[in-house]
Amino acid sequence: MADIKTPQEKYVCTLSPALQKKAETELNEKSAWRDRDIQALRDMISARPDLNARTDDGFLLRFLRARKFDYDRAFKLLENYYQVRANTPEIFEKFLPSAITHVLDKSIVTALPGRDKEGRKLLIFRPGKWDPAAWPIYDNARTLILSMEKVIEDEETQVNGLMVIMEASGLTANHAYHIGPRYASTMTNIIQEAFPARIKGMHFVNESAVLDGIFAVIRPFMKEKLKQRIRMHGNVYETLHALTGTEVLPTELGGDGGPLEEMAKEWKEKLQSYEDAMVESNKFGMLKMGELGKSLVGDATMAGMVGSFRKLNTD
Repeated sequence: MADIKTPQEKYVCTLSPALQKKAETELNEKSAWRDRDIQALRDMISARPDLNARTDDGFLLRFLRARKFDYDRAFKLLENYYQVRANTPEIFEKFLPSAITHVLDKSIVTALPGRDKEGRKLLIFRPGKWDPAAWPIYDNARTLILSMEKVIEDEETQVNGLMVIMEASGLTANHAYHIGPRYASTMTNIIQEAFPARIKGMHFVNESAVLDGIFAVIRPFMKEKLKQRIRMHGNVYETLHALTGTEVLPTELGGDGGPLEEMAKEWKEKLQSYEDAMVESNKFGMLKMGELGKSLVGDATMAGMVGSFRKLNTD
């Protein structure tokens, strides 16, 4: 279980020399400037009395890496990260592993152990295994985003990125019916603008004509960058293997990693161990006007700043 560290605890880099070089080349991360960059983002948060954000080094570093150490873009991403949580109770009101046991039991979302040949983390999403009569579609979204939250803790994932593989067998018109514009816009906004990860690809296997109808709803909300990272493989798994290798993929996708059900069980146990950390993380967020004298974690750090907040609103 990951601890939420205080800002005073010094960040210790766990990246290999090769990954440090990659972070410098691709993400503009320089070890000599890292502390300065983290503090700059922390100072931007301090200037926003309506934003009760986590400010531990490791957490802020996710946002800097996701936006290539551009302070303004990293802060906007962090702001969006918390704003979407305030605006989407369907997903974030019960944002805990204990609230998604039923989804995990059906192996609908699984983060595969290990990494692909490019060092990326792979998540498999199987929406066709969902029974729309059993629970709302937002429970599936909550499970996917919680899984992303867990895997992005790892610095290697922050640098190498992650990919989502949608195994689309079993999708029906009934599934497609539940994907309306609000759901589509919320999910694409989170992935594109409100989550600190490098999404390196979205790959579809075993897709059918039903997916065309789903994409007709989702596509208007997708930016060109995300569209370019979508690949359709059908049931020709070799094209997926060319990108990921076979070592970590499950047997069901022609890989050497073993049965997906076993991987899903392992992932469920790992995600459930994340419960206490998420309870703590969920205490942070956007403050409402009536809460400006008291932070969500019960201290008085926000006292005396109401006037500044009003000024920000009128500038």
